[in-house]
Amino acid sequence: MVNVNDLEFSYGKEKILNQTTVHVYKGELISIVGPNGTGKSTFIRCVNGLLKAQKGQIKIAQSDIKTLSRPQIAKRVSYVPQNTRNIFDLKVFDMVLFGRRPHSSFRTRREDRIKALKALNILHIEHLAMRNFNHLSGGQQQKAIIARALVQETGIILLDEPISNLDIRHQLEVMDTLRSLVNKAGITIIMVVHDLNIAAQYSDRIVIMDKGRIVGAGKPEEVITKESIAATYGVDAEITTVNNKPHIIPMNVRYEKK
Repeated sequence: MVNVNDLEFSYGKEKILNQTTVHVYKGELISIVGPNGTGKSTFIRCVNGLLKAQKGQIKIAQSDIKTLSRPQIAKRVSYVPQNTRNIFDLKVFDMVLFGRRPHSSFRTRREDRIKALKALNILHIEHLAMRNFNHLSGGQQQKAIIARALVQETGIILLDEPISNLDIRHQLEVMDTLRSLVNKAGITIIMVVHDLNIAAQYSDRIVIMDKGRIVGAGKPEEVITKESIAATYGVDAEITTVNNKPHIIPMNVRYEKK
């Protein structure tokens, strides 16, 4: 579904991604984790074509992203950026309807409106359709943005820290929704997330990045270990099990890492 091979990206002389290789299959929820500044968001933007990698190859559904125009990419990949608060001075329904733009240009069809309403129903926010997006809570806004990505009908959704500014209830609601989209609709999701326990509970696989490189990739129980946490984050931790998935209990910081 998404194949990234030997990706390299630099800002000037500063290398952000270094020989990054990730393969994602249809109907998977993949979490990308790692310390701040390690290239996670840059990776997502490269996959979406917002940034142009200097080396390597990105294929989406067997198409090299370098050969695709922005409209063609928008028909293959939906993108939910980090900061979405207070950027849409529109009713929620109209904002979600914008997700149909790659398919219907500037004219809205009845079919587009039906699909927008269906997306709102899937996210359980149809009652917010006529509310101003900027007047919603953070959790409601995030669900509306995901509805907009869903109505784009790409089959692949990229999310950059979708739960970072939410309280625990809204974090779980958003993650339950994403997991349901994968399980019931076969959507493929690649998301950047900081909470390792959230990643472990909801992901099919986890990719650990450190200093622009992939240092671990696999099922949560394979990559979330004492050793990987110590090596990547410089933190000693105990690993327990919750719902048959690893759960991290941080113990102390290894200050020598810095």
